[in-house]
Amino acid sequence: MYPKLRQIDDKPEAYMKHVNEFVANPVGFFLISGKNGNGKTFTAEAIYGRFYHPHSDNMFWNQADLKMEWQRLYARYGSTDYFFKEVVKAPLLVIDDLGTTRPTESFMEFLYIIADKRHKQKHTHGTVITTNLNSQSMREMFGDAFVSRVASGRCLRHDGPDRRPMLF
Repeated sequence: MYPKLRQIDDKPEAYMKHVNEFVANPVGFFLISGKNGNGKTFTAEAIYGRFYHPHSDNMFWNQADLKMEWQRLYARYGSTDYFFKEVVKAPLLVIDDLGTTRPTESFMEFLYIIADKRHKQKHTHGTVITTNLNSQSMREMFGDAFVSRVASGRCLRHDGPDRRPMLF
């Protein structure tokens, strides 16, 4: 279902040190950035898989799916309060591919409030974020207040080669 941590142990030693330390104590933020195709999502899936249980409250979202669910719930119920509370209370939350598209102002507020609440829970809740953005691009897209929260824990940049085959 999810990859195993041993499937990513070919990464550099410093990379694996951060991963293993987070897995040993999965609280606070763990921001993984880097170029396309070098295993950020695979790493996040392996971390998530380590704690996966079908009846747990842990959540794994990529930004596009999170936005679509947020929009669907708002359109249907006129509110996303319940969904917001579920996302915030997740013991482990993964937001994958943050910044693949520029969020609307209202969705950015939703993301910011999640980051703010999760930051206040950083000693009891874990949040893994993957992104292709560097710190400057992330600040330009999401703002300083958001970045200061999500970059308050472990920050790891890995720019290995794209492992996906290029057919053109």
